Amino acid sequence: MSERPDLGKAMREALPVYEASPALQAWAREEARKLDQESSPRSDSRNGAVSAAVRRLSRWPIAAGLLIAAVAGWGAGSLRLSGRGTPTTNGTANELVDAHVRSLLPGHLMDVASSDRHTVKPWFTGKTDIAPPVFDLSDKGFPLFGGRLDYVDGHTAAALAYGRRLHTINLFIWRTGPSEPADGPYSARGYSLLHWTNGGLSYWAVSDAALPELEAFHDAYTQ
Repeated sequence: MSERPDLGKAMREALPVYEASPALQAWAREEARKLDQESSPRSDSRNGAVSAAVRRLSRWPIAAGLLIAAVAGWGAGSLRLSGRGTPTTNGTANELVDAHVRSLLPGHLMDVASSDRHTVKPWFTGKTDIAPPVFDLSDKGFPLFGGRLDYVDGHTAAALAYGRRLHTINLFIWRTGPSEPADGPYSARGYSLLHWTNGGLSYWAVSDAALPELEAFHDAYTQ
């Protein structure tokens, strides 16, 4: 029993951090509660309960990790289910990556092809409920290719396409919502994402370029 704090610390440092959906969070807490009720004070019974839970969850490695952590002494209330700057598999990030990849198919990147922001910005009038800020950042290494409408995670989004050397950066913009993710970097399926909010708008930059390139784009776009 005296080794449990060290085990808990090691697991907190070693286990990856995932963005879990609310349903998964509720389910994991309920399973942890059931395990606590089933476990007896004896260590052999407690270890048996953990082993049984892991066997039942062998097809759910993320959930098994959550339950092991809870029984090891973290407690359901202290599970690390999300984190800024860590890989995330949440639905928004995956849908953004899908939209980015889809845009790279022939003829899908732009509905209006122009490097002139005075052409691109007015094009969105009447097509979306926002007026997306549009800038030509060619002098900063991010030329504007154009824009299009997209639909991501339940949002009609204004999408601006920028270039960065051999890469394409898609900037998705919509109104901020009540459950807005934290500002900061994310990753999904090998793609980099950078999220920020400003003036009631939510911005997501997505690319296969490295994160420092998106951070440089953010600085150029917001200055």
